[in-house]
Parts: sequence; structure tokens; C-alpha cells
Amino acid sequence: MGTSEHAGEAGRVEGVPHDYDAIWRDVYGDMQDVGPTHRHLRRLLGKLLAELEFSTAIDIGCGAGHNFEQLSEGRRLETLSGADISTEALTRARDRWPAADLHELDVQVEAVAGVWDLVLCSLVLEHIPDDEGALRSMREMTAPGGHLAAVTIAGDFERYRPWEEQMGHVRNYRRGELEAKLKRAGFEPVTVVYWGFPFYSPIARRLQNSMTSEAEYGSATGLAARIMYWVYWLNSSRRGDLVLAIARAS
Repeated sequence: MGTSEHAGEAGRVEGVPHDYDAIWRDVYGDMQDVGPTHRHLRRLLGKLLAELEFSTAIDIGCGAGHNFEQLSEGRRLETLSGADISTEALTRARDRWPAADLHELDVQVEAVAGVWDLVLCSLVLEHIPDDEGALRSMREMTAPGGHLAAVTIAGDFERYRPWEEQMGHVRNYRRGELEAKLKRAGFEPVTVVYWGFPFYSPIARRLQNSMTSEAEYGSATGLAARIMYWVYWLNSSRRGDLVLAIARAS
């Protein structure tokens, strides 16, 4: 397993403003499995990935391995890899998906050795101070003619700052900003979807500002998540603050 040389004390990493080991213990959890936004993200991403041919895949910012099943479903992958900055997340990913090839690294400053047909980066770029450095690293990991699938958050960061900072976010993207950064990193955007208006954004995002995330959902939170999942079917796929982009290595 590759290990970043930039690790600091208590799970902190130089150049990264949050302790992601602590966030994985205290904040993330049920949200990734049953949160309504994440469930719709998997649905939307699944449609985009179904149009791509790939036999090798790596998930950058793989967290606890929630995306591995989607990457491998219906495919015979030769290689399934993941990378994350958090030791805690990688421990959970090994428990969830023991066969995956996992690496610990700071993608802002280094790349995993090798190339993959598909590089996935889902809900990661909004966490990274040097997102363009991370995109350049991901371009190094993308095989010629291969694809990057990037999912991130758009909108007004200042409006949603209380929730965004709780999640470890450092930015939201202006419309078109992600596409421009992909091009500068050596990718050509193929498909870009903005999803979530109006029930995810702005309604739910405004409500989240007054909420504290729970790693484990109680019965009330779980019920609210199920209701919001069905409401979210009414969201637009042309407007909103969840951005899904497929880009080809150019």
C-alpha cells in the first residue's frame, strides 16, 4: 500500500484542513448508505457508467468503499483499486471489499503508480484545497482514451457554510468551473449533469445549515431520509448543485 509522506499528528495531513479519520468516525456513516442524495447519486452515476467500456477502475477518495459494488456490478474487472487520505476510511473499505487494491495517499501531490480505464472521483474535489493538483494526478492515472467520472458540489459556499464545513468541504463550484478545470488538467468533458433543483438545492441545503450530521441515523432521521428520497425523484436533471461529469483523457 502506498503511503503519503504528508501525514501529520492525529490524522491531519499537511495542506488538508480537516482530520478525516475523525470525520469518518463522527460524521460519515449512514449518510453514505441511505442518505437520499447519495442514493440518487448512485442512480445517476450508474446511468453514466453504463455507457462506458472499462476493465480496470480506481476510486480516488474511495472512503469506506461504498462505490466498489457499483463499479464492478455487471462487469468482470481485471483490477479494482481505491485510494484515500484517511486510514480510518481505508480500514472500513478493506472490511467491506477485501479484494480491492487500496492505497493511502494525498492526491493533491501524488498519484498511484499505474493507469486505469476509469478513474472515479465522487464527492471528493469539494474537500481538496488544491483541486487542480488533484485533477492532474488523476490524469496521470487515466489510461489513454480512458475516462474520469467526477462528482462534486456546485452552488454558493458562503450560503451553506455551516453544513459545508461540518462535512469537510472547502468549496462549491460555480457552473462551468469544473469543466474548465478538467480541460486544464488534460481532460475533455463528454457529459455534464447538474441535478437537484429544487428539493435538494436550495431547499434541503438551506435546512442542513441548522442540522448536525449523525454517523448513525436514528429512527426519525432514517424515516426523513426515506421520505426525501422519494421527493427527490421530482428534482431537475438540468439544474441543481450536484454535478456529475464524464471526461475523456485528451
